[in-house]
Amino acid sequence: MGRPSFAQACARYIHRFTMEHVPAWAARRPCDDVGDATWYYAPQFLSDREWYDNTVFPGEPGHSAISKRDTSCYTTGQTWPLGQHLAARYTKQRATA
Repeated sequence: MGRPSFAQACARYIHRFTMEHVPAWAARRPCDDVGDATWYYAPQFLSDREWYDNTVFPGEPGHSAISKRDTSCYTTGQTWPLGQHLAARYTKQRATA
């Protein structure tokens, strides 16, 4: 299995969190409570394309699969366009406001 196309990767890896794609888990729950403050997950990348360009997929050099059945991708170089944690849940509408 080699590198998927951009469209295939976006369809297959639904847990990516970019300013263009908000996975269901990010919209449902906060990531941390510190004292009286609740923090929420922030997008890791500005765009899906930026996520794709910074991700290694199974079968590519640099992907350390646990087994041949490991289909997870490995992402590095997150740009955190809004910071690593947010005081409110991120929604795509918020990006255009």
